[in-house]
Amino acid sequence: MKESKPFQENFKNEITFKKKWKNNSWKSPASYSLENNKLKITTRATTNDRVKVRTKRRNFTTGTYIWRIFVPEFRLYEQSSIGAFLYHNEEDIFEFDFEIGSGQKLDREKINLKNDEAIVFCVSQFSPSNSGHFAVKMNEYSDFKMELLNVNGYYLVKWYINNNLVKTLQTNVRSTIKFRVHNSLENLHFMGDKTTSTENYVLFDSFSYEINEQ
Repeated sequence: MKESKPFQENFKNEITFKKKWKNNSWKSPASYSLENNKLKITTRATTNDRVKVRTKRRNFTTGTYIWRIFVPEFRLYEQSSIGAFLYHNEEDIFEFDFEIGSGQKLDREKINLKNDEAIVFCVSQFSPSNSGHFAVKMNEYSDFKMELLNVNGYYLVKWYINNNLVKTLQTNVRSTIKFRVHNSLENLHFMGDKTTSTENYVLFDSFSYEINEQ
């Protein structure tokens, strides 16, 4: 398999951004823009907005993926979710995610979240379906890192929050499978107990991908 090249995005240049990324919003306005050297994404109150951008490049494989994200102060239990994820949807569908939001009251109580903390779901959507949930401070920037390693021809995935390893999963996804990178803000029902009452936003400060030396 031919190695893919590193990828760096600081969201500072509109022309470069449009060359690298495209709209992938689902039945929603493309409510994103570059502002003050950040990618800002918004969703409307009381809607099912799913606002997403994805890389035009679709050959990401083993390596280290790092998103630096400002996690805003979500209203408790409302259905808003920041997404930083890898997605493959050609013959089969595979997906590895960070999903970040207030979360449902029951999920928050399971991990004893404080009122100034958001919940982070670290998820493999398929092969296998598996999820863990963790804490991150709201109203701060945090780093969300995902490592994909080749173990006997299949991906081993590691999730890190601010350089702390929080989850490791050996998957049944072949390490020849290639992904696109997605950044999103979505009003998702499983990320809260009630619909959003206000406009929500997220700021993506940077994204990088580096090839692992294996």
